Order: sequence, then C-alpha cells, then structure tokens
Amino acid sequence: MSLRESLDNEEYEALEKIAYVKSKPFCYSCYQEVKNKYCSGCGSDDNMRLVEGFGVEYGIEWVIDYFLGECCAPVDPDFAEDSLRDCYGETVKIGWIEIDPIDAIKTLDPISYRIAIDEYLDGFRENGEIIEVAGEDYWKDDILKFIEDNEPQEDAA
Repeated sequence: MSLRESLDNEEYEALEKIAYVKSKPFCYSCYQEVKNKYCSGCGSDDNMRLVEGFGVEYGIEWVIDYFLGECCAPVDPDFAEDSLRDCYGETVKIGWIEIDPIDAIKTLDPISYRIAIDEYLDGFRENGEIIEVAGEDYWKDDILKFIEDNEPQEDAA
C-alpha cells in the first residue's frame, strides 16, 4: 500500500504542504532556483523541486520520502523478538544445553526466524500501524508526529 493510500487525504495534503515548504522550485533548463512561479531565465513554469544538499527531481513524492527518511526512525524489526519470546517460554533443552528458544531458532533456522518476524510485522502493516515509505517501514504515529511538528502555520488574518 502506498503512503497516499495509508493516510487520509488531510494527512497526505499536510505532507505535501510540508514538502513544498522544505523544497524549492528549480528550473533544470536554466539550472537555477526559481523565485516566482516562472523561471526568470526561460519563463518556464515546468519546475522541478530542489532539496538543498540532496538533489533535484520532478514531483513532490520523492521530497516527502526524503524528509520522512531523514526525520523518522525506521521500524526496528527485532522489536518483535520480545513477542516471540513471550510465545515460546524462557528456555528449551537441546540435549544437555538449555538455551533461549528464539536464540536457538535464529541460529538453527535463520530463514524461519525472519519469516516469523516478517509475519508479525505484517499484522502491523495490515492494521495500518506501519507504513512503507520508499522501501522502508515507519510507524504511522511517527509520520503523524512529523506532520504535527512541521506543518506550516496558516497566517492569522
């Protein structure tokens, strides 16, 4: 599910506003920042967006992805380990060795361990608590906090 589909319209529009404020219009033909709607060099209104120190590209989605990646911490999938530990008890005995079952599974079958972690995280994704942005998972609450902390204030008239 895309970021736009994961947020309501008001939340996504707020992200777009933030992205427009945090980036600048840029004319790639004249290779200059655009101060008004039209480029002072060529008169074009077909402007890219510039993020200082990062890059320039058409569209606003990449700007949103960039700032979320810079300002929000990705989900650490290993937080799910504690929940798995709760399911399987404190130790298991293998021969004469007593070991934490999750540590044993990670060592003996790392693929099934990753599958278990991914299935656990999928539940959060399906509930909309985790949102994928540019191939990385973020907590929806962190994205909403980013919006709250960065939303441009309307001028009081």
